[in-house]
Amino acid sequence: MPWPDRLETDRLTLRPLRETDLSTLVREIGRWEVARWLIRVPHPYTDADARTWLELCRREDAAGRQLFLAVEPKLGAGIVGGVGLVVHAHGPGEGELGNWFAPAVWGRGYATEAALAVLWAAFADIGMVAVQAAADPDNRASNRVLEKAGLRLWRIDPAHDRGLRGPPGPANIWRITRDEWKALHG
Repeated sequence: MPWPDRLETDRLTLRPLRETDLSTLVREIGRWEVARWLIRVPHPYTDADARTWLELCRREDAAGRQLFLAVEPKLGAGIVGGVGLVVHAHGPGEGELGNWFAPAVWGRGYATEAALAVLWAAFADIGMVAVQAAADPDNRASNRVLEKAGLRLWRIDPAHDRGLRGPPGPANIWRITRDEWKALHG
């Protein structure tokens, strides 16, 4: 089944990235308070980095290896974050959830709302069997979003890949299966 190219929630529209989003990506992901939690994002984040990300999203989304959507409030003007699901190469029907949000919208519930929409699509529309996510133990907000979205703390990885953020370190690994999702959401 193909990935959805647009998801709607009560307050949000989740849609593919556009060229017009690049300046927002550079500005918001370029903030250290955002970039510090994103292991594969360089800092400082440049226009070239944003263009590379846009092309990667287009290519990987089209190939069915990931779903990445920009998050835009229905009453706002422009994107305030992004949410994605990358298909695991090692486990058919499994994926990893990730996101970023601009500090100006932290605490509004957008991250949880967007995560729930992507999980719904993953399980109800795409037929995935499990989704997991990794969060730095010090990132209380991200850990809380994952918990509120229905994932459970599966394990603690003492040597998780931190990519551009330094040597491996601890990470909370959250997980939810399709059966667990169905039990929560019917």
